[in-house]
Amino acid sequence: MSDAVTTARRKLGWRPDLIVWGLLAITVVGGVLRFAGIGWGLPFALHADEWVVVEGAIDMAQRNSFEPPHFFRPDHLETQLSYLAFQAWSHLFGGGSPEVLFAVDPAPFYALARAVTAALGTASIVVAYFIGASFSRTTGLWAAFAVSFFPPFVENSRYATPDVPLVFAVLLVILGCVRYLQTESWPSLVLASAGVAVGVTAKYPALAATVTIAAAVVIASIRSRHLWRIPIRGLAAIGMTIGFTFALSPSLFTNFSAVRAQLLQQNSTGHLGADGLDWAGNAAFYATGFLNNAGVLVVLFALIGLVSAVLTRRWDMTPLLTGLVFWVAISALTLHWDRWGLPMYVTPLLFAAVGADAAWRWARQRGTIARVAVGVLGALSLLSLLLASTAQLASALAADTRQTAAADLDARGIEADDTFYDGYTPFLTDGPRNLASELTVEDGVVQPREGMDPLPYVLTSSAMVSRYLNADSMPEEQSVYRAIRELEPDTVWSSIGTPPASPWEPVRIWRSVEYLAKVIGGAHTGPELILYRMPGAAGD
Repeated sequence: MSDAVTTARRKLGWRPDLIVWGLLAITVVGGVLRFAGIGWGLPFALHADEWVVVEGAIDMAQRNSFEPPHFFRPDHLETQLSYLAFQAWSHLFGGGSPEVLFAVDPAPFYALARAVTAALGTASIVVAYFIGASFSRTTGLWAAFAVSFFPPFVENSRYATPDVPLVFAVLLVILGCVRYLQTESWPSLVLASAGVAVGVTAKYPALAATVTIAAAVVIASIRSRHLWRIPIRGLAAIGMTIGFTFALSPSLFTNFSAVRAQLLQQNSTGHLGADGLDWAGNAAFYATGFLNNAGVLVVLFALIGLVSAVLTRRWDMTPLLTGLVFWVAISALTLHWDRWGLPMYVTPLLFAAVGADAAWRWARQRGTIARVAVGVLGALSLLSLLLASTAQLASALAADTRQTAAADLDARGIEADDTFYDGYTPFLTDGPRNLASELTVEDGVVQPREGMDPLPYVLTSSAMVSRYLNADSMPEEQSVYRAIRELEPDTVWSSIGTPPASPWEPVRIWRSVEYLAKVIGGAHTGPELILYRMPGAAGD
């Protein structure tokens, strides 16, 4: 091809764009990491919260209604999208209605509901790019990479739960507010308001993002010296947020008593393993969770990005602090869960993208040594995230101990009626159960409570054992589980556990490689399950 033709094509916009190709590659790989894991555990339902979305969408199909039946978080966004996916799949490929097909085989519907989450998780990568690209295209690429390969985002994208949809909505709010600070345009304010509405229909804490919109309106109006815009556009944003929310889920308004009841219940105490911390303890819990999943280098780049934004007076980066609002607000709740931290983590990830770009631009002006140093640190961080997120996918593809144990128990003819069993075991795969309600300890020996029939087996799950052994406020349960552990195990289904997390990138790289090797070698994930024979039980 002649130089003239090449030059002409470049002028016409045909020049290969490395940024575009990079974004495409990051999005495709990130999508694979998310969609490839939606078959996790099937046909067993292994997650305690997915039934809300899946069975809620099936209920909608039975009633031929687009109004979700539950208001727990409220989960309306993904329930409604799952309903549409269920209807499309059932009539195009299933040959029947969703509720009829679900009664025969629920597994495809769990996969479809998870695919909705995976789609929103993949879309988040693109939104993150546009946020970063508002400052520079290379910053956009770093932002896309950070969101694409952050392990908690990858893991939670394979669950039919509202946490990743909330992240998607928060990113929309940030994008709208960043663009509004740069242009003060109405479309940007509309986007930010719509983002809050989308988030609220997924999870109530999305309301915290209204603080970002308020800050954007105030800052932009002060900087442009149009103070009259504060009340007008502030009220407009409130009106649009309410209007969009009503349009997406009117029942949040028409059945507000159910919403109020859930808001009070969701902040209740007494959830084993997720309570007992004050605000500072919860805040430290989430901060530690981010550090262990992101690594010290991501934190370092985030600090560089924050300092760079302050020194260069980039007011348009103020919306990137949205995660801090969630950190302060959600830490005030009485409970704490790892997945509740997801909307908080967008702040350090986006600032890390800003910092990585700033560090590289600085290094390019300082010579070879600086470029090599920044390049090595950046590559180490990227490799750590990539391997850790791949390990997350591997954990979903590996056989879960509950699946293996179910087959083994079935082969031996051991059924639920023969067994005192824990939650998160083959007989109750997706929820908790308290063995102390059926067993007690007398003279140091575990035995059935009065009125309970004796059974030959007891089956425990590490997902429950660890909770009770760490619950000093529950001495009776602790005594039961300690007595059970004194029994001789009949069968043990071992697990390699969850993918490794470490704040130190070289350590996590090594552990991730080890984890992947174990999965390839046939290791199981999930909780450790132990089958014991009850004292005095007859042999097989």
